[in-house]
Amino acid sequence: MKNYFFRIILSLVCIQILFSTTAFSENFPSALISEKTHRFEAIVEGDQVTHDFIIKNIGTAPLKIVKIESG
Repeated sequence: MKNYFFRIILSLVCIQILFSTTAFSENFPSALISEKTHRFEAIVEGDQVTHDFIIKNIGTAPLKIVKIESG
């Protein structure tokens, strides 16, 4: 009976080690955004306004921006 429990615990430890090493060995992008929204002051119709959002990739893989919405 003790041998059975030892094998179960050993198996669980091995599985945990396997999952933890594969998760950290892969590369993932991670975006750091200083501000997520911006509200413009009142503007005259027809004027063009712009605002720069700074997005920094703090991950180890390339960061792809696939969708941007305005509203």
